[in-house]
Amino acid sequence: MSTFWLILLLLILVLLLFLGGKLKRKEKSYAIPKGKEVYEDLEARGKILRSYRYGLSGKPDMIKRKGNTLIPYEYKTTDAAVPRDGHIFQMVAYFLILSEMYPNMDIPYGVLKYKNQAFRIDNIPENRSRLLGIVDEMRAQFMEPERNHSNSGRCFKCSFNEVCQQKLISSKQ
Repeated sequence: MSTFWLILLLLILVLLLFLGGKLKRKEKSYAIPKGKEVYEDLEARGKILRSYRYGLSGKPDMIKRKGNTLIPYEYKTTDAAVPRDGHIFQMVAYFLILSEMYPNMDIPYGVLKYKNQAFRIDNIPENRSRLLGIVDEMRAQFMEPERNHSNSGRCFKCSFNEVCQQKLISSKQ
């Protein structure tokens, strides 16, 4: 009987080592930063994070914590030779949101991962200034959007469908 339990424990140990190695390979292939996961929106539905000071909101795919440091992580399903401007500004928005939510934490950079490679996006004043300038410009020109299609599926997925006066779906669907 003791041999049975020994073999069973050995099999469980091998299984745990295999699963741990698989997780490490996944983290490496996705360029996920090391640290304790404090937020995740890749497999589970994370809550919307908000900055009331800047009027920004977003849902990073993951946030890792290492000591007094937070590292936002965003995964994109496309390839890219260089990070796209919109994705960089998305990461910078996460920096602003997180700095308001966690004023005593350091947010030195974030990881922007495309299918083919990962990029470190530094949290620098120039990027924050550029983003806030773009946000101010967008708010100054804000007007009611005009529907440019006749596809109810697009209306259903649209983030404006709650307030749109031109939607092709009823709010009771």
